[in-house]
Amino acid sequence: FQPNGWSPRVHTVTEFYEEAAYIDALAASIDESLAQFDNPAEVDMVFSAHSVPVAVIDAGDPYQRQIERTVDSVWRQGRWPGRRHLCYQSKVGASKWLQPSMHATLKRLAGEGSRRVLVIPISFVSDHVETLHEIDIEHRAQAMALGIREYRMSPGLNDAPRFIGVLGRLVRTHIIQSAIQSPVAAAGG
Repeated sequence: FQPNGWSPRVHTVTEFYEEAAYIDALAASIDESLAQFDNPAEVDMVFSAHSVPVAVIDAGDPYQRQIERTVDSVWRQGRWPGRRHLCYQSKVGASKWLQPSMHATLKRLAGEGSRRVLVIPISFVSDHVETLHEIDIEHRAQAMALGIREYRMSPGLNDAPRFIGVLGRLVRTHIIQSAIQSPVAAAGG
């Protein structure tokens, strides 16, 4: 049902995982979080992405590859002195999901003697239950119980001006490209 004959055009920005300005926004956020540590060179930087069933990836979904490319890009941009790790969280159900898990990563790091960890929720652009509770409360408690003394989480980009600027530019670019490709439809005809 379209009230008053209104039929808006829908535009979709399908991905921005390698967008340079997005990588810059992530790196700036990480810089702010890393600056809270006394010795950034001793920090294990854990990029945590939402896990998905391996069957989804095996069926051709590009998610894992996109996450890995984002981590690679932001790591090159940041040039941080610590060590980087990629793990996955939020597994549900009995099927096989992407690994290693956040739980296993924290256990491994603690076993290797790591005492400082910065978690970067790489596949989450806003804070919500999986960042604020799962990472910042549940995983923090696990880390502390394992002997990790400093545990911090880099906040999601949320409404950071740099990130909002990225989204605005992506939307404007997409709308302009759509208008160029289909000028009649863009003009309402």
